[in-house]
This record gives sequence, structure tokens and C-alpha cells, in this order.
Amino acid sequence: MVWNVLRDARYSLRQLRKNPGFSVVAVLTLAIGIGATSAMFSVVNGVILRPLPYPRPEGLVQVVEIVPRFGRFSVAPATFLDWRTDNRVFDHLAAYTTGSATFVDAAGPERVINAMVSWDIFELFGVPPALGRGFRAEEDAPGKASVIVLSHGMWQRRFGGDPGVLGRSISLNGAPFTIVGVMPAAFRFPARQTEYWVPLGLNPANATRGGHYLGVVARLKDGLSLQQADADMRTISERLALQYPDASAKESAEVRSLHEAAVGEVRPALLILLAAVGVVVLIACANVANLLLVRGFVRAREIAIRTALGAARRRLISQMLVESLLISLAGGALGLLLAYLAISPLQTLSAGSLPRVDDISIDGRVLLFSLLLAMATGMAFGFAPAWYSGRQRATEVLKEGGRSSTTAGGRLTRSVLLVAEVALSIVLLVGATLLLRSFARVTDVDPGFQPDRALAFRIALPSTSYREEPQRIAFYERLLDQLAALPQVTAAGLVQSLPLRGDYVLSFTVRGRPEPKPGEGASANHRSISPDYFKALGVPLLKGRAFTPRDAEKTPMVAIVDQAFVDRHFPGEEPLGQGIDIGNGTDGFYEIVGVVGNGHHYGLDVNPNPTMYVPFKQDVFSSVWVVTRTDGDPAQLAPLARQAVRAVDPGMPTFGMIPLANVVTDSVAGRRFSLLLLMLFAAVAVFLAAVGLYGVVAYSVSQRTQEIGVRMAIGAERRHVLAMVLGDGMKLALAGVVIGLTGAAALSGLLSKMLFQVTPGDPLSYIVTATVLLVIAGLACLVPALRATRVDPVVALRQG
Repeated sequence: MVWNVLRDARYSLRQLRKNPGFSVVAVLTLAIGIGATSAMFSVVNGVILRPLPYPRPEGLVQVVEIVPRFGRFSVAPATFLDWRTDNRVFDHLAAYTTGSATFVDAAGPERVINAMVSWDIFELFGVPPALGRGFRAEEDAPGKASVIVLSHGMWQRRFGGDPGVLGRSISLNGAPFTIVGVMPAAFRFPARQTEYWVPLGLNPANATRGGHYLGVVARLKDGLSLQQADADMRTISERLALQYPDASAKESAEVRSLHEAAVGEVRPALLILLAAVGVVVLIACANVANLLLVRGFVRAREIAIRTALGAARRRLISQMLVESLLISLAGGALGLLLAYLAISPLQTLSAGSLPRVDDISIDGRVLLFSLLLAMATGMAFGFAPAWYSGRQRATEVLKEGGRSSTTAGGRLTRSVLLVAEVALSIVLLVGATLLLRSFARVTDVDPGFQPDRALAFRIALPSTSYREEPQRIAFYERLLDQLAALPQVTAAGLVQSLPLRGDYVLSFTVRGRPEPKPGEGASANHRSISPDYFKALGVPLLKGRAFTPRDAEKTPMVAIVDQAFVDRHFPGEEPLGQGIDIGNGTDGFYEIVGVVGNGHHYGLDVNPNPTMYVPFKQDVFSSVWVVTRTDGDPAQLAPLARQAVRAVDPGMPTFGMIPLANVVTDSVAGRRFSLLLLMLFAAVAVFLAAVGLYGVVAYSVSQRTQEIGVRMAIGAERRHVLAMVLGDGMKLALAGVVIGLTGAAALSGLLSKMLFQVTPGDPLSYIVTATVLLVIAGLACLVPALRATRVDPVVALRQG
């Protein structure tokens, strides 16, 4: 058995060397399909299939609050403390929040991303520090020792990997911290940009139930299931709702695996893309199967002679399958190389739209997948030609020189394969067209501001040097004056959160209205802004007035709301002059003095949420975004903006510098990633289908040369021959289009969650797709059809 396989392999290699053109085309066709599929599988493997890089990752869970109107939500500090005390299902329950701080050493100031965490979070994940120790329980309390654990990246980058870094004191926001540990390179929780960890230091005495800002992770006790943990946390939430009706009414909790929390939102899109690239492999297989069928017809006489000399049908089929496997393995090896080369571009393309992009790689699972895929494709495209060749009767082939066999049974098989190629291509092309039209609709949405010619950057004032609100206000005013004085700047403003990047939500009550029932109070996005913010961002003022420098800490409190706020909370009423009590009710009422246009805070495809704005002098934040509008290129303004900041405070770093146009672009990164990949797969599929159609029609012309010569000899005009050949090819293409459109209509519902203002049955998408493919099919058929019109009848008849 093994000897026969080896002998067949040697014979197949000789045959492939004799036909280099066929071999190269077949291998390249398969390499494109297998390479694309392996690359996409590496993404699915790294993001979805690979477990989280922690010991016993199946026991790691995320716990969130379920809040009316918002769904899954961050956790309030007091709620977390109750969970930690009352739960019976977790070995560890830890909270965290992210932030940033100014790190200063001899190399100068740098803004670094941090995480404030419960003291036992490293123990929860089962990852001890690579150097030193983690935190102690007594250090996770307000006013205790300031200790810090560095990430491996920051240790290498700012301390040169010095093992003597333990015990060293460093400055963060002007305050001293002692380094007690360094984490391994693989530990990057809660984000890959995290540079260091410090204790969270919650104070039970003043922990709030109204401010939701904590993330919560936990490790299940051995033997307990996710469902048991979820039930226990919901029971605790029900008790808290009864105990604190004003803050926790109608709120609940949910427990889900940490892996699901990380990748759950992107799983459907990635699986759809993997299925799409699998279609490309099927088309490649059909293409190669057609090539093998044609090659089998050419070799019909050789096979007939071998049969006449005693070769068994089983041996012939075996030999041809071995040849198919050799082609597929060669295509698989080249495809794997293409997949490897695609990893870096895929990571770049998916950055910002996919979690765990650093885990995308060619590992053992991807190698095994590629090998199995290559073997499966070899059997798939090799079986039909091998079976058909083995069924040919030697006597008929030898008697008729092999011609009859090429026109009888094989024509139907080749036609079916071609129709399948076109149909599968249509399915992908419809999906890509739907996503393209959806993407166009998203990008046409007015974000509510003018992103062109505007630059944003972030400033965070350290509490040690800017402890009091008057100090912060004075810094911001001097900075805005410095920026406004630049000749390129037409307006400069500040805000605590940029559009399209989430927001800060606060509850409020309306003056003169009854107190809402527990859990039914109104809430809206809240932003603290400077007077020229709307001008810098290009937000239109619809009614009333904008803020002025006179709206300060000792003047009457005022607010501006957007049109969405008016529509929801003051329908049919005059909003100007109304009073809203923002937050916890201790500040009094803010009088509404203006109405501005709506803005998108959570994405262009999310309806604008009601938003209320207050003067920054009446609600001072230590970390803000500065927005500057320029009459030129925003990128050229960046160094001048940094100089303006240093002119106010030489030690103050700027970070997050970004043109506002890029903020809009980044907000659709996930949609763009899915669209580009599906369009690429559809383009490859259509190309392969067109090549297959060209090959079938060209081969048909070559086999019908004598027939065409006869037709022309008895008076057929060239245009009639052209129409005949084109008609034969286009009938196959049209059949594939009809079947493909039917399949696309049945499957397009899978894309419904990825579409925006476009229905899965959008008729324009189907019409455009069918038209494009039929035009491409016509061009593919035209070349061999024109060749048929140039047949010389005399030569054709003589060859017959």
C-alpha cells in the first residue's frame, strides 16, 4: 500500500513537471484560497479560540451591573464592596479602573496609562510578578503607602530592565511612589497599553452608589458554574435594591466569562468572515477541479492505454487522487507562507477594532488547520476528475481518439462546477455590496460637529501642583489664551470627553416636577466646556446663548442642552429658563440658557443621546481634552500646541494628540475592517470565477473547432458564431447568478446586525451585484468567442 502511494507520488511529480503551466496555475489558485482561509483562521484562533493567557482561564469571569436604559454598566464602588462581602461563589472579587498620570524622570515628563486595582488582582489571575511582589491588603486603603507595580514594557523602556529597580521611588503626578514589583511581559490587563498598577484604595466610609466607574473581575470557586455565580449575584442585587431603593432600585447584576466579555461582540463578524473565505476555497477547488477535468480529457488516450494493459480502475483513481493531493499540499505550503506574510497587515488593519490582536499568529493549531484544509481540498477537487476518468471505456476512447469522451459526460460536470463558482461568487459579492452601502450610510451621518481642520489633545493636571480649583481654572485660561494667540488658530476650547468616544452620564431632576420614583430618574450625558468649545468643534447654536467668560464659579449656574435633550425632556415646551438639578442634588439648579445641535457620542450608528453642558469654571475637571480649530493643516499645528502648553507649564506633557477627522475615522474601524476583508474575498472569488468561465469557454471552443469550421463553411457569419459562443458561456453565468442571488437572499440575514440603514434584501445591492458579475462574465467569454470567429474553415475541416 505504502509502496503504491510512493510510486504514484513519483509518477505524479513527473507528470506535473511535464506540464508546468497547469501545475503553476493550479498551485497558485489553491494558494490564494488556502492562504486567505489560513490567515482568517489565525485571526479567529487568536481572538476567539485561544484561551486567555492566564492559569485556569475558564474560572475567570466579569461581573457587571444591569442598569435601566443602559443595560450592562460599570459598577458603583459601594455596590462592589457589598458584592465582595456577601458573595458565596468567588475565591477573589477585584475591582479596577483606568487612568493616566504624568511620569517624570531625567528623560523628561511622559503621560502613561495606569490601572488602579484591588490589592489581590494578580493573585486572582494567578500571575505573580516576574520581579518583586504584588500588593498587600493593608496597602489597598486610602492614605496608606504609595506603592506601584510596573509593566514589563515600562520596566524595559524607562528603566532599561534594571533588576535593582525594586525599592526605587518615582514621581507620578508629582507624588512619590515606591516600586515593589514588575509583571511578566504577557500580563497586560486591563488593556495592552497599561504601563503600571497602583492600589485602588476604596474608602468604605464614602463609597458612592451613584457613580458607576469600576470594572469588576472574579475567579469562581472550584466546582461552581457560571450559572450558579450569576444566580447568587442576582440574589444579592435584589437585596440591595430593597435596602437602597433610591440608588439601586431596578438594578441587577450579570456574570459572564471573561473570555466572552473580551470577544463576544466581535465573534459574529469574525465567524461570518471565516465562512466567507471558506467560500473562496470552494471556488478555488471548483476551478482546479475543472482544470483537472480538462487535463483528464487531454490524457484520455493515455489512461485508456493503461487500462487496456491491465491497470485496475481503483489504481487509476488512486493515482489521480495522489496527484491532486500533491497539488493541494504544494498550494497549502505556499498558502501558509502567504498567511504568515498577511499576519502583520491584519494586525495593523484590525488594531482598534478587535481585541487581542497581539495574539494573532501562526501557531500549531493554525498549522494543523492548514494541513487538514489542504488535504480536504485535494480530495474535494480531485475526486470528481478521478472518478470520471476511471469510468471512461478504453475501447471507445481508443476507437474515437479520445474526442467523444471530451464532449459527452465531462461537459456537464464542468458546467455544474462553473455554475457553482458563479453562484458562490454572487453570495460573497452581495454581502460585500450590502456592507459597502451600509458603510457609506454610516460615514454620511452628520457627527454633529465639523471634524475637518481641528486638532485635539489631552491635558491632565497633577493633584500635587494643581490641588485647588482656582489653580486649574487659571491654567486652563492661560492655555486657551496662548492657543488663541496663534495665527493659525481660529478657536480653542476644552471639554472633559471627546465626541464619539463615550461620555460621562449623570442623573438630574427638572425644577417644578415631582421627584421620580426610585430607579426611574432621568439621566443624560454631561460635559463641562469652555466658552469657545462649540466654536472650536463647529457645533451650531440653535437657540439662546453660548457660555461666556462671565459664567464662573461665583455666578448663577447655567447650562446648555442639545436638541435631543429638548425632544425627550421638554417636548412642546420652551426649554430656555428651565432649571435642572444635575448629579447628586447638592449643587442646586442650573438654568438652561441655550440649545445646540445634537452630537454623536457613542458612534455614528448610535442615535444621539441627550446631552447637557455646563461652564468648566462651574464644574472643574483635572483631565480635559483641548480642541483647536485652524485655518490650515491640523498636523502642522501639533508642535505649536505643545509649545503653548510648555509656555504655561514647562513640565506639563500633552498626550493623545489627534486630528478630529481621525476620531471620526477610528469610530468606524470595526465596520471598515469587516468591509475591506469581505470585499477582498469577494474580489478574489469573482476573479477565480471569471478565470474559470474563461477556461471552460476557451476549452469548449478548442473542442468545437471542427463544428465551428463547418458552420462557417456553409455560410454562418462571424457575428453568429460570436453570439453562439457568448450565449453558451453567458447561459452558465446567468444560471449561476440566479442560483447565487437566491442563496444570497437566504443567507443575507446573517449580516443584519452588521448593517446600518440598509436591509438584507436591499434590491439595489442585488441588481448592482448581478449586473457587475454578468459584465465580468461577458468579458471573460468575449476573448475565446472572438478567437472562435477567427477559425479558418479550411484548416478546421482538414484537421477533422
